[in-house]
Amino acid sequence: MSDSSILLVDDESVILQILSRELRAEHYKVTAVSSGSDAIRELQTAQYDLVISDLMMEGIDGFGVLKAVKKMTPLTRIIILTGYGDLKSAIDALRLGADDFLVKPCEIEELVFRIRLSLEKRNLLQLLMEKTLKLEEEIARCRLLEEQLLKK
Repeated sequence: MSDSSILLVDDESVILQILSRELRAEHYKVTAVSSGSDAIRELQTAQYDLVISDLMMEGIDGFGVLKAVKKMTPLTRIIILTGYGDLKSAIDALRLGADDFLVKPCEIEELVFRIRLSLEKRNLLQLLMEKTLKLEEEIARCRLLEEQLLKK
């Protein structure tokens, strides 16, 4: 059973309802919001492992959500989901740091597969950061010992 949290952002209520139901059935914790500005407010109050955002929305669009996620919580993975799939949008999203780009309608099995890959990437990055921090601490400890030895 997964305890991963997903923020789902789409201005179409039917999409929010269907995807929320399907992802909860896969044991994800899902919070659904209907705008980019609601997504950013939500990101200011809670941590999410993954954000799935529609690209074309009034106000703050999917690119705005993507930029906010990368600025506020760099470890949070993001998948852009859109009904307007063109190559330029996909390239732009990936260049801005999206983990994946899917065109609606997509099969739920495909979405779940992509979610799992993104969450695995997040877990590996988290592990790498923890190992790097431990290594930096060990290097600092060794340097301190070296300095003490040189003073003797």
